[in-house]
Amino acid sequence: MIRNYIKVAFRNIVRQKFFAIINVTGLAIGISCCLLILAYVTEEFSYDNFHPDKDQIYRIALDRKFPDNAFVYARTPMPMGQTMVNDLPSVTASTRIYANFNELTFNIEDRYFDETNVFAVDSTFFDFFQVEFIDGDKSTALDMPNSLVITEAMATKYFGSADPIGQQLTIQNVGEMMVRGVVKPMPVNSHFHFDFLFSLSSMPGLYRNTFWGSYIAHTYIKLDPGVDPAVIEANMRDITKTYMEPQVQSILGIDWNQYEAAGNDHSYFLQPLESIHLDSNFQWEIEPNGNKTVVYLFLAISIFILLIACINFINLTTARAANRAREVGMRKVLGALKNQLIGQFLVESIIMCLVATTLATGVASLILPFFNDLAGKSFQIQELLTTEVIVGLFLFSLVLGLMAGLYPAFVLSSFKPITVLKGRASSGAKNSWLRNTLVILQFGISIILVIGTLIIYQQIEYMNSKPLGFDKDQLVIIERANLMGNELETFKNILLDNPNISEVSGANTFPGRQINGGTFMDVQGNASDRYLIPNLRGDYDLIQTMGLEVINGRAFDASIVTDSTAIIINEAAARTFGWADPIGKQLQPINGPIYNVIGVVKDFHFESLHQDIGPVALFAADLQRGAGIMVVKMSNSNVAATLKSIESAWDDFVQQRPLEFTFVDQEFGALYENEMRSGRLFSSFALLAIVIACLGAFGLAAFLASQRKKEIGIRKVLGASVGSIVRLLSNEFVKLILLANLLAWPIAYYLMQEWLSSFAYAVGVNLWFFALATIVSILIALLTVSFHSIRAALNNPSDTLHNQN
Repeated sequence: MIRNYIKVAFRNIVRQKFFAIINVTGLAIGISCCLLILAYVTEEFSYDNFHPDKDQIYRIALDRKFPDNAFVYARTPMPMGQTMVNDLPSVTASTRIYANFNELTFNIEDRYFDETNVFAVDSTFFDFFQVEFIDGDKSTALDMPNSLVITEAMATKYFGSADPIGQQLTIQNVGEMMVRGVVKPMPVNSHFHFDFLFSLSSMPGLYRNTFWGSYIAHTYIKLDPGVDPAVIEANMRDITKTYMEPQVQSILGIDWNQYEAAGNDHSYFLQPLESIHLDSNFQWEIEPNGNKTVVYLFLAISIFILLIACINFINLTTARAANRAREVGMRKVLGALKNQLIGQFLVESIIMCLVATTLATGVASLILPFFNDLAGKSFQIQELLTTEVIVGLFLFSLVLGLMAGLYPAFVLSSFKPITVLKGRASSGAKNSWLRNTLVILQFGISIILVIGTLIIYQQIEYMNSKPLGFDKDQLVIIERANLMGNELETFKNILLDNPNISEVSGANTFPGRQINGGTFMDVQGNASDRYLIPNLRGDYDLIQTMGLEVINGRAFDASIVTDSTAIIINEAAARTFGWADPIGKQLQPINGPIYNVIGVVKDFHFESLHQDIGPVALFAADLQRGAGIMVVKMSNSNVAATLKSIESAWDDFVQQRPLEFTFVDQEFGALYENEMRSGRLFSSFALLAIVIACLGAFGLAAFLASQRKKEIGIRKVLGASVGSIVRLLSNEFVKLILLANLLAWPIAYYLMQEWLSSFAYAVGVNLWFFALATIVSILIALLTVSFHSIRAALNNPSDTLHNQN
């Protein structure tokens, strides 16, 4: 019996190739998209799940409140972890990661390399994190100062085929290190990645730091099984007060109650290790983390696309089945039982699903490289088609096949033979509400995706074009300027001799990069009014080079000797200290000199637009005091020649190292790479959703036109024009699309408001995009159905009226 069902099913598929192709193609595209998105979502939710004690490991973070500001830090004071181990019996171990190196220079013999993925860590690091050792002993690899663990790739880079264990590498400004371990790189789904680990004890001043007012270490603790993290968090408040109060009294001269009454608060909390990637976008993260909202958004897209594809499949399957009423009648006359007819329809539907699912795996493997480029991933097809996924696809095909086959199986098999053979059975008209509902749903989903795509791209364009408060165009950063030593001023003057270069300055860092800060107090104010303020240090021309606008006071002047102890702040810093007129005020960092405020610059963005503009302080010093980078302002003309002249000047001063430079506008653009990647993915899947919906509408329009061909013939005989018939057939779809828009608008508005809430500076939801989506959806629907509408309207009425089928 099953064999006969399968044979008849394939005959029907071949006989109705048009509907079969549309059905299988739409469903295959939907399933393949869902496979790809689910692979992305699964990886995002799998971060740090490979560590053996992951359920007991927590990272300490800090909700730090100042009198007029608040920040959430991913870093803690250096002594925090070990203090908790000493004072809380349920905290069994701690480890620290110091990841604040922008770049370190490694050298071996006469070769120099600048490395960025370098951590200084405690010897307990490998007790917390699963790292696969190729060579060396993880239990002792970092238990001595000046010990170094490197990845396999770095071992090849520095030592070739030689055994790296016991070899020496020098880290400039740190010391000579001995390689004591070679490891595999961290998996992709880790919230940090490194090329080098060296023992934190190699820097004794940092290792033994006991100051509770600086936040420089990523601290992880391990709890006993079953311990409630909330209990530990409550104890952390007491620990903070116990160890920080003496330092507050020593530095500020006030007690802890006065300190807190002034508006200061330190609320340390624990982050489960597996939650860091998606639930943590705090200041000073080791790496940019994911965005749970975006992940859920893509999960919703995968469900939407699959839902559209399933709606198409069910819609076309039920619509096509209505044409088989006479077949059912003939089968019943020839003795077919109801159960046999039900089985036939269900088997046909399931076979179509299985064919589409099989095709989907092929489609997914073909578009996987394109998806990897868009998503920044490196999935392999075998990672997508695991045993669990294949079993899931098979079960999905069975369920969808049953759902799509239920209507024709039970309704058509119940028809009386005499009724259908006389042509009186017309289930399609009676159940048009089901088809219409499904069309509204699938186009509603497509409209949501269209609106989302438009708003995402508007936000990306806004971020790329929004004035940052300084002139980022044609600004070039020359890396490793400190290699010139005392020749920096000479190098600067040579560059300024080029007519295409208008400004040159040295700096320690630059907006868009990590800007470290210090805690400052208003000398003339309350001792408890202390704020953590990022510092941007450069030479006396940095403000002019950046194009910052001085709105009060003046800029730095190298001819004024006292400007070496002067400070310029932004408007946000002035608001933080509550100063209406900051000029003449004095600020003092902990254990530092007093600085006089000589100017205020207009607020400028020194972080991405995800963050509000916070306070920042600018300092000036001679280039000889050390500048990590040089900032060069060039003209738009002869850019290549200008860069060539910079390279030539560099080679005259630094022969052993090649020139490295970046454009500031490109660096800022890179801050939004995740958003741009999300936008590309979103638009691609929105387009596919529309294609799937249009395939369904195309097939449904063909069915409806064939259902009404006699009506159309009669109308033409009675004088109806081609245009009026096309309008008649198209109006039904237009009404459905308008209803779909009414359904989609509030959902799209809510979803995009949620996404935009992750930005401190957002465009808002543009209601014109909703109108545009409505117009586009109607035009797409009309173009899709017009082919069959016009074709039906142009048919000769004598042919349709004489045709009994």
